[in-house]
Amino acid sequence: MWYIDAPECLLCLLESRYSELKKLNVKDPAIYMQLGRYVMENAGRGRVAVFIESHVWLRRRLGIDDPHNDEKASLESLAKDAIGNLLSNLGDDIVKYVELAAAANSVDIPMRGYRFSTEDLLARLNDEVRWLGITRDGLREIIARAGSIGYVVDNAGEFQFDKALIKRLAELGKEVVVYARSEPYEVDVTEEYVINELHGLSNAKVVGSGNAYSALVKRDLWSSLGSHDLLIMKGLDNFETYLELKPRLGNALFLLRAKCPLIARLLGVPTNSPVIASRGYVDEIRINN
Repeated sequence: MWYIDAPECLLCLLESRYSELKKLNVKDPAIYMQLGRYVMENAGRGRVAVFIESHVWLRRRLGIDDPHNDEKASLESLAKDAIGNLLSNLGDDIVKYVELAAAANSVDIPMRGYRFSTEDLLARLNDEVRWLGITRDGLREIIARAGSIGYVVDNAGEFQFDKALIKRLAELGKEVVVYARSEPYEVDVTEEYVINELHGLSNAKVVGSGNAYSALVKRDLWSSLGSHDLLIMKGLDNFETYLELKPRLGNALFLLRAKCPLIARLLGVPTNSPVIASRGYVDEIRINN
């Protein structure tokens, strides 16, 4: 089984799932007990499986297909209202679009050591981005040479900034393949939503994972993910999934906020810093399990 730190990760998971139940106004203590038991019984499967499957369990137990549907719609609406003015200040520099997408990764459900508020999505967009293992000029050159770019998306709200970057890449003549979860997971956007949002955008197509897991978990997609000249992976979960599965995708670039204090320490940055990290830098991270 794989965890960065098993006690901290499992406490984080329980805190997140119980916060979801509380937000959904679940009062029955038996459901909290059942969820806690499910997490403990499945903890041996590793971080990726127990995080995803506990959310699937919650959805099925409550009979709600997408517990965060209204929250996601609200976040997307907020971002759509604001993004026009924000993009007007970026000019033609594609790297500024990448930095903005990384900074927008503040969205998340409650977790151990981090609480997201709606105001954070827009208020923290100017936070300094930490570049690890790659420079602005280096990324600019990679994008200029790239013909095909993969993009693994993450949360609602920030997706509008991903969409702006995807659109800009397509306008530059890049073929962009966007990978999304096919089923709801926390506040992540789904394949169906992304297809609707990118409808009519030339040079872009969407690939679903087939379930609630990240596309990174589907080994059948590894050859596709690795075939791009550049693979942009958004968010904390995709970053941790990469650390656990070690697919060694040589084209990977990670865009995230180090919202988890454990991740911040691994990366050597202040908690909640926006980060752009190269695959080479991430592959050098060593975790003692």
